[in-house]
Amino acid sequence: MNQTSNQLTKIDYLTVVFCPDEIARLRFDAKIAFGKGDFGSYKEAYNAMLCAELFDQQATDDLEVEVNEAVVFDSDYYYDQLFENNPRYRNYGSVDAIPSEERAHFFKNVVRKTKRYKTLNSLIEGDITKFMHLLNTEVATAADRLTSDDLSWSYRHNSGGMFTYEKSATLYRHDVNSGVVAWGANNGGVMVSFSGAGCAGLDIPKLHAMLKKMPNVKITRLDIAYDDYDGDKSVLNYFQNLEEGGFCKTNQAPSFSWIQTGELQKLSKEQQAEFKKKHGWQKRYDCVANGGNTLYVGSRKNGKMARIYEKGKQMQSQSQPNWVRAELELRSIDRVISLDALLNTDAVFAAAYPAFEFVSAKRLEIKTTTRKPKHNGILVAERLERYCAQSYGKYLNFLRHVKQLPDNEIINQLTKGLNPWDIPDSINQACISPPNQMELAP
Repeated sequence: MNQTSNQLTKIDYLTVVFCPDEIARLRFDAKIAFGKGDFGSYKEAYNAMLCAELFDQQATDDLEVEVNEAVVFDSDYYYDQLFENNPRYRNYGSVDAIPSEERAHFFKNVVRKTKRYKTLNSLIEGDITKFMHLLNTEVATAADRLTSDDLSWSYRHNSGGMFTYEKSATLYRHDVNSGVVAWGANNGGVMVSFSGAGCAGLDIPKLHAMLKKMPNVKITRLDIAYDDYDGDKSVLNYFQNLEEGGFCKTNQAPSFSWIQTGELQKLSKEQQAEFKKKHGWQKRYDCVANGGNTLYVGSRKNGKMARIYEKGKQMQSQSQPNWVRAELELRSIDRVISLDALLNTDAVFAAAYPAFEFVSAKRLEIKTTTRKPKHNGILVAERLERYCAQSYGKYLNFLRHVKQLPDNEIINQLTKGLNPWDIPDSINQACISPPNQMELAP
């Protein structure tokens, strides 16, 4: 079987990301550099790590431009080579004069011309080849592996990337669209998504064993479905559970959405006349909700959502018209989805909401993680100083040199109405205390 045989639920969508160890080290270094305040964003720090050898005078890496040996090896030279040879930048006197969005595009081109970037892309594409081989030889279900020569899984390159990845391809299972693959050193690895059709062809225990052996693997999305083919628990029952608190795990109640679909049925002239006489306005059609009800609880942006709908009506099933499906969608937003969740879908599903507890007595909770402050007060203050200079430096320059205001008057104008202890909340007050705070205390 494709799913574990003792589970009532099944995996209906799965997204995993992975990357070579070399990229994992770059990402770690980028996080450290960003945390220290050396860069304005993580992406900027990561691009700098990709070009780290390029900016080192002892570098072994370099750009694809001809370099005279007498030229001093520094980043400015390579910037100028790409800058001066590109007609789109002719109207700008220097790289710094390029508008921010254009400048980001320019830096991206610099990154992509490094040998390190291309080497990392080659490593990533090698990992994809290995992944596809194992998918066909180990992870595909026995029923899917028709013959040793007939491969169940394949992929075809798309014309562009997706989800900010540079390259992408569509996954096919027996020539049926079953997922996507996206990759690129710019995003630090590979993303593989299996749709419902794709998950149906996976031997989940073998997939779990394969992922356990792969480097730097992370589940970023996991959808678990419970099918009630007889409709013993209707969507209206789940809505009642919602009102009873069956979807509340904490004191903060989740949002919800209730959707009905159906068709318009025209009223007879007698019914129209009777309705108008009773309500005072003309009603010509009656909305009949015979297309199925859908209940959403929670939000994707928070990483956890329940979706319950009348699958039998959606599929227009003649044999199972009362079929109700309940789905749990988990994303790696403030939570870590364990690889072991693949083998214990019933326990994960039952632990998600009290309304789902009937599925299993076992519990595997995917808990949210608490975000901890990443910077101490001094580092935050340094970053705020840099942002302030970028945002308001020219205005302050105007006040000083055009209006010729003294520095103390500029400060007094900008801090008018503030107390000496009014400082940004993001600064750790244990590290930075306002001057003379003790004397100002009542």
